[in-house]
Amino acid sequence: MDAEGAGSPLDTDGVEHQCLTLEELGDYFQECIEAVEQLEKERDSLIAELAQLREPALQEIRHAHEEIQAACRLLAKVELERDNLKDEIRQIKQKLFKVTKECVACQYQLESRRHDLSQHAAYQGELETQAGQLSDELSRLKETCEKEKEVLRQRLETPPCRQDNLYLQESRRLSMEFESFVAESRRGLEEHYEPQLLRLLERREAGAKALQEMQGEIQGMKEALRPLQGEVSRLQLQNRSLEEQIVLVKQKRDEEVGQYREQVEELEDRLKELKNGVQLQQRKNQELEELRTSLHQELSIYKSCLEIYGHLCKPEDKADQDC
Repeated sequence: MDAEGAGSPLDTDGVEHQCLTLEELGDYFQECIEAVEQLEKERDSLIAELAQLREPALQEIRHAHEEIQAACRLLAKVELERDNLKDEIRQIKQKLFKVTKECVACQYQLESRRHDLSQHAAYQGELETQAGQLSDELSRLKETCEKEKEVLRQRLETPPCRQDNLYLQESRRLSMEFESFVAESRRGLEEHYEPQLLRLLERREAGAKALQEMQGEIQGMKEALRPLQGEVSRLQLQNRSLEEQIVLVKQKRDEEVGQYREQVEELEDRLKELKNGVQLQQRKNQELEELRTSLHQELSIYKSCLEIYGHLCKPEDKADQDC
């Protein structure tokens, strides 16, 4: 272009046509500069708008993280309470099992005492029956002995006949023999039945004493069993109350977990939307940056063209002035 300008003079119409073209080029260049400035303003506005949009999103994200952390803490607290309730229920069950075991042992001892008491009562009745039989037999023997003695006394008191001397002697002998027989029989009965009667009396006294002791032990067991039964009832009520509390805590935990899951899903959806918006804004910024780079390149080209045009116009202006 410099060679063409230096080698051949340009006519007036060509110069005017070139000037108009350069003016249009300058106007277009000015419009491009204004467009670039407008795009830069729009870019700054979009960056500010993006910052304004990102700040609520970041606040919501931080709030969501705080809510998630609070939910995790609440879940950990609920799980800790659940574990504590499980430990308390386990301890109550162990205590209830121990109390039930003691209660069953007391009931078994009570039944054993009652069985022993019934056996002692039956044995006591049997001993009393035997003692009554022995007393009746002894009374009957005494009565028989008295009757025979009375008969012999009456015979002895009757006046003897002349022919009854031998009979009287024989009667006396028989009376003596009978008395000796009765005495021996009585001694034999006493020797045979007296130890049994003494043993029966001792057994009766021992049975009565054992009965009193058993009744005292039974009463003590009943009195000891009453608080155990009350403790069992209280533990059962406490166990049912704890089970109801566990059910309520589980229901509440499930509801809260469901709510937090819904909130987390909503926050994740919002995060996705924000990420998509950020990506879209980043693409717009990238397009603006590319447009700015392209405009800078075009501006550089226009500047170089203007410089060339300036170099071309200077010789022509000098030639016009010379003319």
